Amino acid sequence: MSASFADFQKLQRIFPYQRTADDGHVRLGLVQLASDFTLENEWRQLLGERIELYSTRTPCSPSVNPDGLRGLAQGLAQSSALLVPGLPLDVLAFGCTSGSMLIGEQQVTRLISQARPGIPVTNPWSAVKAALRGLDARRIAVLTPYIGEVNYPLYQGLEQAGHQVVAFATFAVLEDAEIPRIPEAAIEQAARELLIGQRVDALFLACTNLRTLGMLDELERSLGLPVIASNQAMFWHALQLAGCVHRPQGFGSLLADSCLQV
Repeated sequence: MSASFADFQKLQRIFPYQRTADDGHVRLGLVQLASDFTLENEWRQLLGERIELYSTRTPCSPSVNPDGLRGLAQGLAQSSALLVPGLPLDVLAFGCTSGSMLIGEQQVTRLISQARPGIPVTNPWSAVKAALRGLDARRIAVLTPYIGEVNYPLYQGLEQAGHQVVAFATFAVLEDAEIPRIPEAAIEQAARELLIGQRVDALFLACTNLRTLGMLDELERSLGLPVIASNQAMFWHALQLAGCVHRPQGFGSLLADSCLQV
């Protein structure tokens, strides 16, 4: 027969401890879509020794359309609250380019701050615009995987932010799970054809679920201009907000060489 709880309490020993001091690591929190296969894996390639990543998922529609993207706002605060409660974070990121654009940057920040107040917030839409401003990229080309109903407000938003969109192309994919299956070779070919006869200051590859990180260096060299991708730009922006100097090599000039400030 096992001992009673009172007898167990007599057996159990309790040891005191002193809490460990803060180790000085930069801690990034990430709220990504349930159907995103790409973002977290790409961000993990960018982490340095003293940068930690904590992520969670938020419910989403399987289709990338305006109604579904705006609907992401409904679960954003609750999903943010699930992200390592009790652990201080330096930056919290919401990983959806088109969603943050359609919901609105201020609303995204407000919803996340409801759950985790006092933490700087970023998203790909804000990050990409900050990167383009820093590059003084006035004439830009854009390549996305989205359908036209998502691309049009994206185009409008970039124009309203002061960029002249002189070339725009898409793979016209509706289902989010299909986006990571677009091969790098197809992205490269589309980018090259899009830029034929065009004079642009930068190329923007939109969508956190589009696999682009490993091709950015070579694409920049072959095209002879900066290439800004959603995951790359949001990581850069998160580092800026955290005051962290870290320049990963091999993932585009924005991360490797940039002294741009938010």
